[in-house]
Amino acid sequence: MSEFIPGMLIALIPALAVSIITAYVTVRLSLKQFYSQRWWDKKAEAYSQILEHLSYLKYYYGEWLNELQADITIGTDHKKSLSEGYQQSKESITRAAAVGEFIVSETTTQALSKLLSEIFRQYFEEDPNAAAQKIYDAVAECIRIVKGDAKEALLRMMH
Repeated sequence: MSEFIPGMLIALIPALAVSIITAYVTVRLSLKQFYSQRWWDKKAEAYSQILEHLSYLKYYYGEWLNELQADITIGTDHKKSLSEGYQQSKESITRAAAVGEFIVSETTTQALSKLLSEIFRQYFEEDPNAAAQKIYDAVAECIRIVKGDAKEALLRMMH
């Protein structure tokens, strides 16, 4: 009987050590997965907001082109609404480009910066129809790049 207790303790010590190490490793891996998931959620939200604002810019310039090319007059209230949405979207895109690679990829950051430069450059275009068309095309290209980049980022996070 006197050998039973020390023998039992000797058998329990490795099992206890293994269970403590296993619990520690499990918690560490779970936290790592949790932080990785949270980071992906932030990236997905950023890409989603960027695409939402780019889509609005495309809509805005599409409306502008329709007014110029089809000689349709947009109502004052609709024009005001379009203008407010344009300002919000442009500001959001400017912020996203400024934050840049902290959340989104370098490719997305460059595409946004290039788009903002094109919008600024077109302010000096004398032909408003040509300016609207160039910006509309630049927004469409930016959307294509950002969508591709977002898909690629998702695939990387999944592996």
